[in-house]
Amino acid sequence: MSSFGAPSHLRRDRLSDQIAKDIEARVLSGEIAVGEQLPSERDLMAHYGVGRPAVREALLWLNKTGFLSVTNGDRSRVTEPDPRDLLQLLSGASKMLLSRKEGIRQFQKTRTFVEVAIVREAVRLATDTDVAALEALLLRNEACADDIAAFSVTDDAFHHRIASIAQDPLLDALYHIVLELLEDQRRMSLSHPDALARAIAAHRAIFEALRDRDADRAEAAMRAHLATVVETYWNIRRQDAEDAS
Repeated sequence: MSSFGAPSHLRRDRLSDQIAKDIEARVLSGEIAVGEQLPSERDLMAHYGVGRPAVREALLWLNKTGFLSVTNGDRSRVTEPDPRDLLQLLSGASKMLLSRKEGIRQFQKTRTFVEVAIVREAVRLATDTDVAALEALLLRNEACADDIAAFSVTDDAFHHRIASIAQDPLLDALYHIVLELLEDQRRMSLSHPDALARAIAAHRAIFEALRDRDADRAEAAMRAHLATVVETYWNIRRQDAEDAS
């Protein structure tokens, strides 16, 4: 088979694990290139001397971890690495953490670390075109001061635009995953009567610091904004608990 020499030494793991590790090693070494198709399942079965279940399990695992694209009716293909594939593997454990208060606090802290890093990098890299596009999103966000649903959408767009300016795929992927996991927190915080006005003021401060290329001001504005979101969330939870008791 092309690009598939003799199998490397296989340890006494499950057959599917052995196959997955061998294919993974070939991809990492460059023996099998990004975009290249693997041999058919039948050829892999013959190559490794195993049955179809072991081959399929190995291919499905490599698909889950982002090494391969597996589709029905076609041979598996080596995929371009995507940081989100790596981070998505953590989602199960992440949800377990979020079921506890201390876990929520950890993710809130992580979001702050990530967004502060992003906004500082965005200040460094932003072009005039980026600044103009961000200002347009800010104005759209400010126009939604009386509509929580519309505000939520434009709030997302504003923060996502800052993340895209930073041009860091791994940081951007981590930001999106953390934001998705904290969606309940965000929704609850926006329900506070003063939440939208506070967020709009914070967005304006973040934008103006970025526009002025002032990284320290941008970081301070972002930290203050996220601290307010966190404080509002815990205040609402505390009030809900008191009302229920």
